[in-house]
Amino acid sequence: MKVEKMEAEINQLKSHLALLEKRLKEIQQNCDHHFSKSNPYYEQCIKCNKVNVLYY
Repeated sequence: MKVEKMEAEINQLKSHLALLEKRLKEIQQNCDHHFSKSNPYYEQCIKCNKVNVLYY
C-alpha cells in the first residue's frame, strides 16, 4: 500500500472521528441525565454514558 494512500485514509478516519466526537458531545449536552450510584469515585449516566468525576 502506498504511503499517500495510507495518509489519505488516516486523514479521512480522523475527520470521521471528529464528527462522531462532536455528535456525542451534543447528545450528552442535551441529555436529561440519570446517573447510577455504583461507584464512589464517579457517576455515569445510564442514558448517554457521560461520566462525572466525584473525587480527584
